[in-house]
Amino acid sequence: MALLDVTDVLDDPDFWSNITVERIQSGVDARGETALTRTQFPILGCVQPISTQELLRSPDAERLRGGITVYARFGFISGDGPMSADNIIVGKTRYTVISTNDWGAYGSGYTQAQCALWGLQADSVNSEYAP
Repeated sequence: MALLDVTDVLDDPDFWSNITVERIQSGVDARGETALTRTQFPILGCVQPISTQELLRSPDAERLRGGITVYARFGFISGDGPMSADNIIVGKTRYTVISTNDWGAYGSGYTQAQCALWGLQADSVNSEYAP
């Protein structure tokens, strides 16, 4: 069990960013075709750039370039069954959740989401996404 409670820092408005979480769920409509349902949640969270340990370098490319880590009181999904991985929109940039961790030991209700840049361009929020 962690002995450090970071809720004082993570609950400080100086560290908050406005974040939009877009959740996409697939289902079947009345005609038997796949239908996507998009739901957006505006939340507040702490957004941090990835560290050098999370940046994988290979001879061909760098992986997770432009990635972020988000700490928030929100249940992020990295993809499960009919649920696609959450998309996180910060400013004009869209990221995809690639992994989640329960940070409840460091403060009540917090989740960590590690995210990768969704598009090849920094302004990827206006790009159309269809899983």
